[in-house]
Amino acid sequence: MTYVTDTHPFVYHVTGRKQRLGRRARSIFDRSDRGTDTIVVPFTVLEEVLLLSEIGRIHIPLPFREFVLSLDKAVNVDLGVNDTDLLLEAATFTTIRDPYDRLIIAQAKVAGLPLITGDEKIQESGLVRTVWD
Repeated sequence: MTYVTDTHPFVYHVTGRKQRLGRRARSIFDRSDRGTDTIVVPFTVLEEVLLLSEIGRIHIPLPFREFVLSLDKAVNVDLGVNDTDLLLEAATFTTIRDPYDRLIIAQAKVAGLPLITGDEKIQESGLVRTVWD
């Protein structure tokens, strides 16, 4: 199965803080590590990882450039691309204020895939199917 990830679960996974993931989210990332499931990492998630790593809020396992290149080569990861369709879809989510969240939700919605997120605002919005616990 294929899933889209929000920023915080992706960061928890790549920084070794899997205990912070919901039960179902952790299981999905574990299956992805085994090559059973695929994780779509939205471009916006990578932008947030770049910003968070530059200010020292998170520590990714490789320098950012090498990190992204390794994700691009991974068979269990698809890197999302921001495009006009995503932007137009995100523009319709007026109940969500965070522009990054809107683009991440749009990635899942346009692809027709569930979003891995513990964000209660996103979960309660009903804009996209979510998985966490």
